Amino acid sequence: MKRAAGFTLLELLLVLVLVGIGTGLAMVSVDQLAGRAEERRWLDRTQQELKRLRNRAVLGGRVVEATLFFDSGRIALAGSNVLELPDRYRFVAAATPRVRTVAARSADEESLPLVFYPDGTMQEASFLLRTPTGVQQQFRLARISGRIERTDAAPTEQ
Repeated sequence: MKRAAGFTLLELLLVLVLVGIGTGLAMVSVDQLAGRAEERRWLDRTQQELKRLRNRAVLGGRVVEATLFFDSGRIALAGSNVLELPDRYRFVAAATPRVRTVAARSADEESLPLVFYPDGTMQEASFLLRTPTGVQQQFRLARISGRIERTDAAPTEQ
């Protein structure tokens, strides 16, 4: 008995199903990767803006005072926003005590003063940035060294 060369319909359908499953999994993975990249961009941007404020103080030879508003998710300099987080991103107070200021837009809005000095030092401060997926990173502004450090914090349940 002579067998015909080629593939059966069943073999062809099986290959198409496997290719479809593989493509679907790859698309989900790429979508999640894009979301993580967006979160990393906002974490990086926050750190860069803090460094810019420090550099502005050093290069300008004057004290730069900014305020981080927890409720509205923004960092502001004398009425103008330096950074405003998108929806579902939040600044969260770190375990250290924070200062409640009267400069906030409403009585309920809490804030953290960020003070940068011309010699490169700054007022010590610490806060968390929480992303929509629950990833948290702690930002720590070191008083004497002027370093702006970012470390992973425990993720939150979403």
